[in-house]
Amino acid sequence: MLEADLSDPNTCHFLVGGTTGSGKSEFLRSLLLSLLYRHSPQHLKIALVDPKLVTFPEFEQMSWLYSLILKDSDHAIELIEELVAEMESRYQTVKKAKCPDLTTYNQHSSQLLLRIVCIFDEYADFMGEKEIRTALEQSIKRLGAMARAAGIHLIIATQRPEAGIVTPIIRSNLPGRIA
Repeated sequence: MLEADLSDPNTCHFLVGGTTGSGKSEFLRSLLLSLLYRHSPQHLKIALVDPKLVTFPEFEQMSWLYSLILKDSDHAIELIEELVAEMESRYQTVKKAKCPDLTTYNQHSSQLLLRIVCIFDEYADFMGEKEIRTALEQSIKRLGAMARAAGIHLIIATQRPEAGIVTPIIRSNLPGRIA
């Protein structure tokens, strides 16, 4: 059994790559179940993007959900932009408390900030249209570069992890890799 700590800078965000039928979606489901088993809804929220519509159906009513399970590009862009805004807000909160990160803040504050994990299945499906691609890439770059200290983590799965889909800047900010 392998474990990864999302608060560790080396495993704070993940890129999951593999061909059709290689088990990416099953890995995401297993990861999700592990997170739910280990963390209560009072400590963790999960945001799910599922363009295939079939990866996470049994999770639609869980109390851990940050928002509804998103299935289209417009809502996925809104979610990622909302997570960027949340990250910026958290940075201000943590800064006011004179703490370096969310973990330290939560140790010293009576008002806990929950960790948020965004699981994004079939990322390549959103990269076809230039406007969608640009909007997603900008926000994902910011989250990948800065969100760990704010307690927001990305897990992006794709059949095509090549540079044309997952740019080198995004890839460099997703230090955990699963193939």
